[in-house]
Amino acid sequence: MGTWDAGPFDNDGAADFLIESGGSAASLAQLLMMCIEAPDGGYLDVDDGQPVIAACELIALGFGYGNLETAPPKIVSLARTLGPNEKLRKLALRALPRIRDPKHSEVADLWSHEPKFHARLESLERRLAAAGD
Repeated sequence: MGTWDAGPFDNDGAADFLIESGGSAASLAQLLMMCIEAPDGGYLDVDDGQPVIAACELIALGFGYGNLETAPPKIVSLARTLGPNEKLRKLALRALPRIRDPKHSEVADLWSHEPKFHARLESLERRLAAAGD
């Protein structure tokens, strides 16, 4: 049985990516570039989109923008190890619009009926932008 919820770490795709990659800066950058460089007009599969959201959240947490108190212990550890990373922050801000577009992102399409999902992505984008101020 899989896990599926609107939170950035509340699905199997995100969990699998973080376990397999260890949340390293290199693996996060590679994932974000895959999203950014996806062909225009192409459709990003849910299994590719969920890890991107988790990566963006992890990056925001690395800057201290988010609630580490409610994050799972493994995520807290990864965020503290990652720390602030400006290159990743900029990549995350480029990847999020692709993930938020239900015409080109299956994860956005699947959650199109849930305002909480969209509010979380908007909050994430604002926190990432604020981290650069």
